[in-house]
Amino acid sequence: MDKIHDSVISKKELVLERIKALRKEIGKDLLIFSHFYQGEDIIRFADFVGDSLQLAHVASENKDVPFIVFCSVSFMAEMAKILCSKGQEVLAPAREARCPLAEMADIKDVEEIWKGLYASGGEFIPVVYVNSTAEIKAFCGKNGGTVCTSANAKKVFEWVFDKGKNILFFPDENLGRNTAHSLGIKDEDIKTWDPKEGRGLSDYRKSRVILWKGFCYVHTRFLSTQIERLKRAYDGLKVIVHPECPPEICAMSDLFGSTSFIKKTIEDAPSGSKWAVGTEWNFVKRLGLENPDKTVIPIFESRCNEMAQVTPDRLLGVLEGIVKGELIGRVTVSDEIADRARIALKRMLEIA
Repeated sequence: MDKIHDSVISKKELVLERIKALRKEIGKDLLIFSHFYQGEDIIRFADFVGDSLQLAHVASENKDVPFIVFCSVSFMAEMAKILCSKGQEVLAPAREARCPLAEMADIKDVEEIWKGLYASGGEFIPVVYVNSTAEIKAFCGKNGGTVCTSANAKKVFEWVFDKGKNILFFPDENLGRNTAHSLGIKDEDIKTWDPKEGRGLSDYRKSRVILWKGFCYVHTRFLSTQIERLKRAYDGLKVIVHPECPPEICAMSDLFGSTSFIKKTIEDAPSGSKWAVGTEWNFVKRLGLENPDKTVIPIFESRCNEMAQVTPDRLLGVLEGIVKGELIGRVTVSDEIADRARIALKRMLEIA
């Protein structure tokens, strides 16, 4: 048994050493981006680690590096491809790792509700969460809308309301409702649209916010009973969660915000403070390691299976391909889709 264990460790170490060597060999022609939810064996090689908004900014600012390897789910790699220059190559170690939330808004369904709202006389601006396909972002760019992340959703909502318009928001219902609540919008002014039901839109046209019925499975696993049990176990415990969590979980938490907000809040918290965190497990585990003077525990060990498809072996395969002149995991977006999606993404970056 020990021999088997030793061989597994040796193989892993060989892969990590090979990645390190190839990064050095490729040099300044390569940048590796990683989302916060990646594991330590990916994070250690990243030039930039961040949430969706932070990585969007970085992608838009680094237009001269020939190769960007994006360790994340597919929509983030697509976003980088859209924001980069045409001569750059964006490579994804797990190209097939598609975010289930991003797949919940189909372009045909979005176009159908948009036509119905237009015909009913409603005055709306489409706002799409960054967890979405390039096609949906392009739709927003074409129709005067924009993109948002969990870090800037409130600013984007305010931007729409300042124009005297209402919001069609998709695909995450919880983020939309929590953001609307933070701006004082009541539930009676919010309606949820379920594309599977296909109801008429006459009752929707005067709503301040229309929310798409979509969700992130990582953030809907947290329960009030879990929080209550932890508060009984840890005296003085603070609870902080991501706004993709259900509104009732956000309401019983001390704070809620994006992954970058959660990270900064815990880093700035007093030594000895205790935190229960409601977001992806890899990120929560890392927060605990990086803040040893504080107690940082997950509300529940909820993991993103799609992010986990990015492994050191796959990262190594992409880097070996670069050295051989092969583009493994190459991300492509058609010019028409990219041009329109870029409008929506740049609009977001200007707002935020």
